Amino acid sequence: MNIKLGYEIGTAEEIRINPSHLIVTGITQLSGKTTTLEALIKRSGLKAVIFKTKIGEKSFIEGIEIAPFFRDRSDYEFVKSLIEAYAKEKLFLEKGTLMRLCKGSTSLIEIKKRVDEELTSGKLRGLKEEIHTRLQHYLENLIPQIQYAHLSKTLDIREGINIMNLERFNEEAQSLIIKSVADEVLKTLKGVIIVIPEAWKFLPQKYNNPCKRVVESFIRQGATNQNFIWIDSQDMAGVDKIPLKQISIWILGYQSERNEVKHTLDQIPLAKKLKPSEEEIMTLKKGHFYLSCYEGVYSIYVQPSWLSDEDAIKIAKGKLDVDKIEAPNNLTPYSRPTQDKGQDRVEIRFDDSKIRKDLIELRQDFFNKIQELQNFEQKLAEQIYNLKSQAHNINEDELISRILQKIPTFSN
Repeated sequence: MNIKLGYEIGTAEEIRINPSHLIVTGITQLSGKTTTLEALIKRSGLKAVIFKTKIGEKSFIEGIEIAPFFRDRSDYEFVKSLIEAYAKEKLFLEKGTLMRLCKGSTSLIEIKKRVDEELTSGKLRGLKEEIHTRLQHYLENLIPQIQYAHLSKTLDIREGINIMNLERFNEEAQSLIIKSVADEVLKTLKGVIIVIPEAWKFLPQKYNNPCKRVVESFIRQGATNQNFIWIDSQDMAGVDKIPLKQISIWILGYQSERNEVKHTLDQIPLAKKLKPSEEEIMTLKKGHFYLSCYEGVYSIYVQPSWLSDEDAIKIAKGKLDVDKIEAPNNLTPYSRPTQDKGQDRVEIRFDDSKIRKDLIELRQDFFNKIQELQNFEQKLAEQIYNLKSQAHNINEDELISRILQKIPTFSN
C-alpha cells in the first residue's frame, strides 16, 4: 500500500509515499500544511485523529467531531512530565519527594491529599517544606482543569477524519488529552493516524511534556499495527530531536526566517551543490514542497483532495498558477431547483460571500465569549477545590474559653 502525494515539479511524474511516520513543515496559512495532511489522510484509507487546539482554528473543517478522551494516571513519570509541562522547567530537587508521593497512589487527587497532609502535619522544615509547597501549588492548578472538564473515558474513533476539539482547554490539559489518546491507540487499535499539532508546544526540546514519551514509543512501535504519528509543525526550532530522528518522511514547505531555512536545508540529504538555494525555500508557493524520503529527494506539488488530476498536473508543469486555484467553500455552493417536466431548467445562483464573512465574525465573537466564560469557570473551580481541600481545625480550649467569656456572671 502506498499513498499518492502529488506530482513532481517540471516532469509531472506521480509521486507516492509508503505509509510511515512523517512531518510536514512550513509557515501556517502560506505553505499548505493542512491541505497536505488532509489529502494524505483521505487517500490513505486510514482513520485519523486531529486535535484542534486554538480557538477559531479553521483547519480540518471536514470530519466527525468526537469527545475529548482522558484516562487518569498517577505514576511518577506521568506526574513528573505533567508538572514540568505546567512549570515550563525540569524538576530536580522535587524528584525524590514526588517518587515517594506517587508510590501506591491511584489518582492525582490522592497525591494532592498526601502533600496537604504532610504540609499540615507541622513536621516539615526548610527545603522539604519548600518542595512540598511547590508541589502543592502545581497540583492545585492542574487538578481542577481535569476534574471539571467532563472528559470521556471511552475513545470512539470512526472511519475517516476524527476531530477532537480542545479549544476550551488550556495547554496542560491539551497535553494530557493528546497523550491519553496516543497511548490508547498504541495499545488497543490498528490503522490509526495521530496528527500532532504545534510540535514546539507538545514536543518541546527544553522541558518535559506528557506527550513526549508516548510519541517516542508510538514512533518506535506503532508502525507494526499500521499506527502512525504525523507531525504538523510550522518550524523545527524548539522541537525535541529524539522523535524527529525516527521519522523517515519529511515534507518541507515555505519558510521566511533564515535560521529555519537552514534547518530545512539540513534535512535534505543532498550534496551542497545539488541542494536548493535559500532563496528557493523562501519563494516556495502554497502546496509546493521538497519531499525527503528513503527513495530520494523530490520537488513536488501536493495535490489537494478536492483538485482534479488534470489541474494538479498543469500546476506541476507550470502551466497553471497555483494562486488562481481556490478550495471550494462547501460541497453545494449553489442550488439548482428545476421546474415541472417539459419546461426549461432554471439555474439559480447567489453570492453568499458576505453571509460567510458575517458568520466567521459571529463565530469569532462567540468563541471570545466562550473563552471569557471558561476563564471564569476555571477560577471558580479552583476556588471551590481550594475550599474543599482546606482543613478546618478547631481549637477546643479556645472555643470553650470564648463561650465562658460570653456567659454572664451573677454576684450574691
